[in-house]
This record gives sequence, structure tokens and C-alpha cells, in this order.
Amino acid sequence: MRHEDHFVCPEDNMRKVILIAGGGELPNQVVENFTTNKILFYCISFKNNPLPNIRDKKHHKIINYGKIVTELNRLKNKGFNEIIMIGNLNRPKISEIKPDINALKLISKFTRILLKGGDNNLFTLITDTLEKLGFKVVDIRNVLPYNFLGKGNQTSVNLTEINKKDIQKGKMILNTISKFDIGQSIIIQQGNVIGIETLHGTDNLIKVSNCYSNESDKPTLIKLVKKKQNLKVDLPTIGIKTLKNCKRFSIGGIAYSAKKTLFVNKEEVINFCNLNKIFLYGI
Repeated sequence: MRHEDHFVCPEDNMRKVILIAGGGELPNQVVENFTTNKILFYCISFKNNPLPNIRDKKHHKIINYGKIVTELNRLKNKGFNEIIMIGNLNRPKISEIKPDINALKLISKFTRILLKGGDNNLFTLITDTLEKLGFKVVDIRNVLPYNFLGKGNQTSVNLTEINKKDIQKGKMILNTISKFDIGQSIIIQQGNVIGIETLHGTDNLIKVSNCYSNESDKPTLIKLVKKKQNLKVDLPTIGIKTLKNCKRFSIGGIAYSAKKTLFVNKEEVINFCNLNKIFLYGI
């Protein structure tokens, strides 16, 4: 009796990861990591959102929020069992979701969380739902470990005693308001609170705060993780755009959560800080 060789497709033995991607450069960095490590990926993005510049269009699909469960089930049947969330996404408007039959059972709970406001509850619901669907939500820190910085001053720019006091005050205030899930950032100058981040984001905070600062010691931006923040899918992010705004609007330095802040093009950020006398300090 002749025994035929059993053919195994190479893809069957590959790690398969779904990338839920928004805008910015970080999704491409994840794709480069996957390509280097021979990890099979499929990218999902959403309509009415910033889109990543994924070159591999064959493995990239843009859908409505309400189709996500159907799409995930399709990919799960193809052997995809891990998910990474990365990039800029807008909070969906309820009218934009348009759930299909598979998403209908989740819509009431999702709507309640959206109306409640804040990010922590929303991201917790998302990760819990994905895990109940049978997926492992991968911590981005395990995928892009080189995009993080540790404690202390990462630049050649020295901090003043006023800077250090402002950082401590900012940290105390952010920890106090953390339970309200408002924002991750605050700007302080010589003990005075110049502004606190809201839904408008860090870059808008920097622009608006310039109207209230004075010409003495430059203000400090403190950007930290919130208590109970879901660090698998929601990390503070700092890129060159934020640094350029700091330069333009006379921010003297940034304090960040060490090992918990995602830097886009880390070396470029540090070089820009050194060149423009902006300190970068991990706490």
C-alpha cells in the first residue's frame, strides 16, 4: 500500500496575529516586526478613522465598526488567535456603528459605555470582549520593546529644581484626578497649573496653554499613565509632532511614565530634544 506524503502549508505553522490599526507610524513598525519575525498578520482598520499606510493591501481590510465581530470570526476560522491594537482611533459615534447580526448582542453594553465617557471602561470592555471571543490580546510592549524609555533624564538638558518640583506636583495632581478618567497630561509652570488634558488631546493642550504661561522658567508637560489604565491597548504616546509643538509653544521639557510610554521613532525624539534644549525625564 502506498502512503502519500502529507503536505503541510507553511502558513499552518506560523504565528497568526490580527492587527487592529489606526493612523500614525506605529502600525507600520509592528508590520516590519512581524515581517522580520515571519509572523503572519492581517490588518483591520475602520471607516471614518485615520488609516495606517499599510503597503500589503492583500492583508488589509477597512470596515465599519459594526462588522468587527463578523470579521474577527472569519479570521479566527483561518487560525488567527492573537490581536494587537495600535495607532490613532477616533471614539465611534453611536450612529456610525451600524451593527450587523453578530454585533447586535454587544451593542447595548457598548452604547452604555460610550455614553458613560472616558477611555478606561471602553478599553476594558473591548479587551474583555475579545478574550471572550477566544483571542489573546497581546501587550504592545512585548512587540515594540525598543520604543520605550526608562527612568531618569534621557537628554543632555539639565533639569532645574523648579522643574523637579513641577513634575512632582503634576504627578500628584494626575494621580488624584486619575479616577475620573479625564486625561493623561498636565502642564505646570513654577507651581502653577497651566492646563489639564481633556478630550482634545495633548497637542491641543500644549497650544492652548501657551496663552497662560509667562516668560520666566519654561513650563513642563507631565504625561503619565492613569491608575487602572489598560496598558495592553492604551499607552501614552509621544512622537516628533508633540516635540515640535513643545518647541513652538515654549515647553521646557516632558516627564513621562518610564517603561509605559510609547515613543514613535525614539532616537529621532531624543535627538530633537537635545538639539532644541527640551528635557525628557522618566518617572
